[in-house]
Amino acid sequence: MKYYFAPLEGITGYIYRRAHHSFYPGLDRYYAPFIVPKEKKYLNTKERNDLLPANNEGMTVIPQIMTNQPEEFLRIAQVLARDYGYQEINLNLGCPSKTVVSKKRGSGFLSEPKQLEAFLIQVCKELEKSGMKLSVKTRIGVEKPEEFDTLLKIYQSVPLSELIIHPRVQKDFYKNRPDIRAFRMAYESYPAAGWELCYNGDVSDCADAERLLTEFSGISAVMIGRGLLTNPMLVHEIKAKESGGTLNRRFADDDAEKAERKRRYHFYRFLQEEYAAVLYGEKNILFKMKELWSYMSQDFTEPQKYWKKMKKAQKLADFDAAVFSLCNEQKLLPDRELVHNIRKG
Repeated sequence: MKYYFAPLEGITGYIYRRAHHSFYPGLDRYYAPFIVPKEKKYLNTKERNDLLPANNEGMTVIPQIMTNQPEEFLRIAQVLARDYGYQEINLNLGCPSKTVVSKKRGSGFLSEPKQLEAFLIQVCKELEKSGMKLSVKTRIGVEKPEEFDTLLKIYQSVPLSELIIHPRVQKDFYKNRPDIRAFRMAYESYPAAGWELCYNGDVSDCADAERLLTEFSGISAVMIGRGLLTNPMLVHEIKAKESGGTLNRRFADDDAEKAERKRRYHFYRFLQEEYAAVLYGEKNILFKMKELWSYMSQDFTEPQKYWKKMKKAQKLADFDAAVFSLCNEQKLLPDRELVHNIRKG
């Protein structure tokens, strides 16, 4: 089974990817946060830095573009191939943001199936000429799951390399449960379509992965986003189970758990130093660290008072002290199912 790190805007840029790959190697792919083409322009400095091969050494990175105009998509795809060497591009049809959807981009593009079909036909035709691949990350509709029947027929009619399905509609955002019935529709028909099939959505622990792979053993990959931000070693845990691990707990003993807390802290410090090298001022670095620890803190027992101090911190020294205390005074959750209880609370 292949495992992918989902793109999360503002978090999983090259600095985070490089740190995660260094401390937690083993993922098959990292998907870069989406590029929105600008009229008569190519990539801005931030986008260039994010996709420079020198900033992504040792990793397989897939760029992602978000647009509803085939000419815009192809213009950026050609730049990514010519100047950076990328041979596969991902189309974002999953972003549920209202500002994105209002412009018929991301999952908003799903409301225009005829336009979407014409887009895919043109883009696939042009990319094939240059030997490039197109993969798609999609939701199952905008308003209701029944929309996916029409969308799936479109995806089956074009030569995609891979279809990544987040089985929620746009209006769900990240609430409600993924619609497994809709994903099963694609699963039962995808071998004939010619593309690989990847599942994305609410994989937070080994139990989630085990349930998914028991029901859909023939899928090619699993994409994980928030689960990996919360627990950066999640794929390691899943692979250990797949390899026949028999332990019913996350860590073999207290020393192993303590060592992982130490690794989390060094991972965080490495990230902070990397951001400090490219960002100006403590406030910008603090914003990045708070965004990250809104996820990472959830993997600890009793994180609430520490996270409260992190949120209130106005200086890096105060933030560092709160992180250090959390990593030394609390333990990592012994049972990943507890994470679901924290998120519900």
